[in-house]
Amino acid sequence: MSQTVLAPDSRLIHSFESLAVRQHRNHFKTTARSVLLGICLLPLLACDADVEMKPVQDETVTVESRGSLDPIAMQQSQRGGVYTTWGGPSPKTLNAWLEPWQLSGQVMGLLFETLVEMHSVNDQPVGVLASAWQISPDGQSFTFTIHPKANWSDGQPVTAGDVQFFYDTIMNKDHLTTAWRVTIQRFERPEIIDAKTVRIRSREKNWKAFWDAGAFFALPKHIWEGQDFNKINKEFPVVSGPYELVSYKRNRFVMLRRRGNWWGRSLAYNQHKYNFDYLKFRLIEDRTVALEKFKKGEMDLYSIYTSSIWATKTKELPMVQKGWVVRQNVFTRNPLSFQGLALNMRREHLKDKRVREALAHLLNREQMNRELMYDEYLLLNSYFPFLYPDNTNPSVPVRKYDAEKAARLLDAAGWKVGPQGVRQKNGKDFVLHYITYASDNRHLKLYQEALKRAGIKLEIEIMTMAEVQKRAQEFNFDLYWINTGGSRLPDPEGRFHSKYKDEKGSQNLPGINDPAVDQILDQLNQESNLGRRKILLAQLDRLLYDMVPYLLLWQSDKSRLLYWNRFDTPESLLGKFGDESSAIAYWSYSKAKSAALDKAESSDQQLPPLPDVVRYVGP
Repeated sequence: MSQTVLAPDSRLIHSFESLAVRQHRNHFKTTARSVLLGICLLPLLACDADVEMKPVQDETVTVESRGSLDPIAMQQSQRGGVYTTWGGPSPKTLNAWLEPWQLSGQVMGLLFETLVEMHSVNDQPVGVLASAWQISPDGQSFTFTIHPKANWSDGQPVTAGDVQFFYDTIMNKDHLTTAWRVTIQRFERPEIIDAKTVRIRSREKNWKAFWDAGAFFALPKHIWEGQDFNKINKEFPVVSGPYELVSYKRNRFVMLRRRGNWWGRSLAYNQHKYNFDYLKFRLIEDRTVALEKFKKGEMDLYSIYTSSIWATKTKELPMVQKGWVVRQNVFTRNPLSFQGLALNMRREHLKDKRVREALAHLLNREQMNRELMYDEYLLLNSYFPFLYPDNTNPSVPVRKYDAEKAARLLDAAGWKVGPQGVRQKNGKDFVLHYITYASDNRHLKLYQEALKRAGIKLEIEIMTMAEVQKRAQEFNFDLYWINTGGSRLPDPEGRFHSKYKDEKGSQNLPGINDPAVDQILDQLNQESNLGRRKILLAQLDRLLYDMVPYLLLWQSDKSRLLYWNRFDTPESLLGKFGDESSAIAYWSYSKAKSAALDKAESSDQQLPPLPDVVRYVGP
């Protein structure tokens, strides 16, 4: 076997650092106020009455001479402090292998580790648990050597058996790990060569088999073997990553503590990273309430996803005007993905493509962007916008609001306007059910009005996040809003292949069942040439555009951040491919800036302004 270095076009999508679950996706004062809220100036007894927080005491480690530093990390970083950010609503579970929710994925990615990850700047592998790897001549077998220092928080070594146990756990069909099986099932059961060596073989040649194999986690077999994995939700007593779980208070917060005995601090690539002693994720469902908490100093960073809030409720804030809070648009090179309303094509009234196209023409995105979003967003016409200049497919039009065309399509599909003004077919009214846990449904209200004018009823069902997740897993909806995470390694099979259309919990939410789509996806699995992959993705994009499985919405090519000016940050703020969650890895608490902020607040003085726009500049 020979050592091989691969250079794919994007990053590990199955690493929880970028899961996206990436769906969301990951996933982020005066001195007296600082003691109680936001950044706590350690040492302190606690920042929360329920959690005692003492400064983390680091064990002495010898940093390995081999390997390079992460170019995004700051060499002047300082360890300590408590970083508090918004975690969204309370997840049903923190076990992201059961529920790939953004916060859950982010937390698991800080507690557990993969074999390798993709470099922060270039498309090269960096060892995490693995210190070395070999690729067989046929490109299907990958032998990983686990770092001799890699151990669990209870002192037990991380072994090849723990990687095999991860595979067995995910592949167990009694476990609610469907979304993960899409990728893991492409591999044979890992072979244990010895305690620190594991071989993972792909069942067939696949363009990113190395990266998928390298994305295997290690799970603590000596702790979890024999337990019901579906019941492992909020207690993770043994971990291998840089943080450990301290407390999970439903509807209040998730608290993590930096591990002073983390074995990974001996690796060069991990130097000057994961600096905060404690991470606190505030669990707040309503984003407007979350903003108010941030303004009171109860959170350190708040990412704005609502353009109206950004445009009307942040720029003129006194703390922003005085430089106490930094307000910045941050541009990275993270590939843009799509956002849309999934149309459940399993439902009889949504099987006809003419109906789905009509629904697309009744969605007045131009009005929504203008009136609700201050023209801050790009209206999508692609499922893979990163393929095209300016993220817009030049070969097809952006579907526009056209009530007359929609009426013609609905008439042709047999949905005629009845005596009460509601469209009917075979004696049944045309009714759509949209499921959500969001309290802000202004966009859907506008759509509801447009549908009503066209003779269609839209029922907006507001429920808890757990209820929405259950309904989505069981495909019990007509319309469901999702925002897919961008990836440096785009792999659309799980979202669009017919073999997942009826598998509970799969990403094929619309129930796509199309031989032409399957054929392209099967070709993509075998194609490693980046140029030909782009051609195939463009062909797939056109098929999906014509099929209308989603009502494509809009996207933003930037992160909109508010944060209290008490941090040292990289020049690029979030790195080359990062988002607000990158602050956890790369930012650090600055005593000098915190003192300057406290002084400015207490004397009502201005701090020097920082740039309104930050762009990644580099290789």
